[in-house]
Amino acid sequence: MKLLEALRVEGRIEEARQHGLLQLIEHPLHAELHYEVASLHDMLGREAQAIHLYQQAITLGLAGSSLRGALLGLGSSYRSLGQHEAALVTLEQGLALFHQASEFTAFRAMVHYNQGRHKEACEALLGLLAQSTADPSLTPYKGAMALYAEDLDRRW
Repeated sequence: MKLLEALRVEGRIEEARQHGLLQLIEHPLHAELHYEVASLHDMLGREAQAIHLYQQAITLGLAGSSLRGALLGLGSSYRSLGQHEAALVTLEQGLALFHQASEFTAFRAMVHYNQGRHKEACEALLGLLAQSTADPSLTPYKGAMALYAEDLDRRW
């Protein structure tokens, strides 16, 4: 994995991907390696090939921040390929396991947008913005944004 990491850091993504695939032949039960190779496929726009690798990494018992990354990568890959229901299931799984992981909320909002659920998408992103912004021009409005994120159509 050291060579794979070095190649990735150097920006030699295709070489890292090829090296990773060779390593998977030697270590087919290595969850972290499956995750790393899946991520490399993702970086190269090969989401269709990344999906199986993410799934395998998760099945093999990936844990912690790597599991978090694999679930996000898998959900994002599904979304990129138009597999919106699978994306939602995966992103919801990520949210259930990692409650404070706002990246799952952001990517779920993208799926909602793709599904034509624009209100839900906008509300989720507005809520996320209210939680996370440090922009001094927005911080006075965090409360209002959080309130509007509950229901953009609500009138007072």
